[in-house]
Amino acid sequence: MEELHPGSVHVVYASDCSVVGHADNEFGITIGWDIPMLKGYPYSILNCEKGAPLSNWGSLTGEGVKAVINKINPSAVLLTGLNYKFDLVAYLTARKSGIPVWLRCETQDYALKRSKLKEIYRLLVYSIAYRALNKIFYIGKLNKMHYIRHQISPVRLKPAYYGTKDLFIDMTAAQKNLIRARARLFAGIDLTAVVIGFSGKFIPKKNPEILFDMLAFLPTELKKRIHLYFMGSGALQPTLESKAAEAYRKYGIKTHFTGFVNQSKLVPHYLTMDVLVLPSRRMGETWGLVANEAMQAGCSVVVSDAVGCSSDFSSWERFRVFPEGDAAALAEKVTDLAKYHREFDWAKQELENYSIDATAAALLRELTITEN
Repeated sequence: MEELHPGSVHVVYASDCSVVGHADNEFGITIGWDIPMLKGYPYSILNCEKGAPLSNWGSLTGEGVKAVINKINPSAVLLTGLNYKFDLVAYLTARKSGIPVWLRCETQDYALKRSKLKEIYRLLVYSIAYRALNKIFYIGKLNKMHYIRHQISPVRLKPAYYGTKDLFIDMTAAQKNLIRARARLFAGIDLTAVVIGFSGKFIPKKNPEILFDMLAFLPTELKKRIHLYFMGSGALQPTLESKAAEAYRKYGIKTHFTGFVNQSKLVPHYLTMDVLVLPSRRMGETWGLVANEAMQAGCSVVVSDAVGCSSDFSSWERFRVFPEGDAAALAEKVTDLAKYHREFDWAKQELENYSIDATAAALLRELTITEN
């Protein structure tokens, strides 16, 4: 938004832990993103942490929110979640000041298995919380369905689809092929191999082990050609390494582990892969942004039906969805996608609506209406 309309946005952060680094228990390491997240726009950092930031509802307190809102006096306050006390303080402060409150977040109703009682309680709480919102931006189909289910009028719903910065947009096909070849050489992967990849935390929610479970169901000819590729880290690392050794003994299939990869280093890894698999269990995978990143690189993608973006992308040419936990069905989808020749731009046109530029334009359009 700032590039499209200078002076249109001021971002207020409760914490800068994602920049300076914080312990991520699921990755199993201390993480600080290595891209310039605080450049190109005005911002304030309140550092209103209590205890370990992001650990619970009260870990971001909202101290200083009232002062910064009074100072900026914005035309609208856009919340990106309702997960912390910080969000509630911003919500109530804006309402009390007569400032419109907008929301854009990942929430949907099918990411988790819940008891009937919890479903009723959740329905009541969200219906009350959403009632005073002026505009809500939905990131995808399931997110939109969530708001409609909670009695939000379509007039207040605006599309601003979920996307991520395209790291490949300024690269030619020749450059991508060169990076792909070099990355495969470094990893000891044959240029003709079909690389089946995983990107994320090695935790039960993500279910990375199923990539090894599917091997028994792959055609013999495909088993001779594939190479598994795991980008990430986490508690399941020893289990995955053990399964990798077994896969080599049993099938001759090799596996490459990259370790945790920070944002600025993602490009060669995605270009190495042919098919990305996100096989998450129904434990909170509200979207699955690695699917967007992989398609930007030209990878084919398979996700479980527990992944939020499956509803948006399921009809796309090289995107497949399999039932959660079904290794045989996963093998069938991977076999299907392995037939495609690697093309870097197969999803380029479809992804335009799921881009940072498209989201910024959507928000700016509504801001212009509000100010006029």
